Amino acid sequence: MPAGVENHIALLIFANTPEAEQQRKAVGSSLEVFEALTERTLVLAKQLKLPYYHITEKEQVGDTFGERYINAMKKIFSLGYDGIITIGNDSPSLKISHLKAAINDLRTGNAVLGPSLDGGFYLLAISRNAFLEDRFLRISWNSSAVFGQMLGALRSAGQEVHILNPLVDLDVPSDIALAINDIINIPFSIYKLLLPFYRQCKTILYAPTQRIPVQPDPYILNRGSPACFI
Repeated sequence: MPAGVENHIALLIFANTPEAEQQRKAVGSSLEVFEALTERTLVLAKQLKLPYYHITEKEQVGDTFGERYINAMKKIFSLGYDGIITIGNDSPSLKISHLKAAINDLRTGNAVLGPSLDGGFYLLAISRNAFLEDRFLRISWNSSAVFGQMLGALRSAGQEVHILNPLVDLDVPSDIALAINDIINIPFSIYKLLLPFYRQCKTILYAPTQRIPVQPDPYILNRGSPACFI
């Protein structure tokens, strides 16, 4: 993808509405948290100055997470874009620099993956010829194998993959502790909203290598990460 074609790249925000997140994830008065995360994601999208599409549960099509996610990407590619950057709304440490790095790599023909600490990914950037629909459908979505399987799928298709630094996705109580501990990189407004949940749950801070996997409930999940937020 030659330089100067940013208009041929779109940003896909694949995330439920805050109301749906609150209802499905049942975190008490957590609507403020989900609203703040979504608002911040939209702010980043506007700063990036790319066409962006927020596909929520209202527009998603498919019976499984994988089907819904892949159908969303297919929809964006059908609009004529040559590249897509996909993110969710649950990575409070995501910065504009991550998104700009993805644009630069797409321009040189590379794919980009941003791994989350739970084995999923918070960012995927691919060109049209790297959209491997059948292969992506076979990924074990909502498991700790997601990142490795996506990386393998892209490399097996001959894609060079740039891997960004790992970030935390807010999925389980230990993730809140990791986010709280990363105050330098998350907006203070979100830090303040997360702090009461951290105190209420008395979450123990685990290092990434000590993190205990949690069996997911497939109904409430909306991302590729393996577990739900609380």
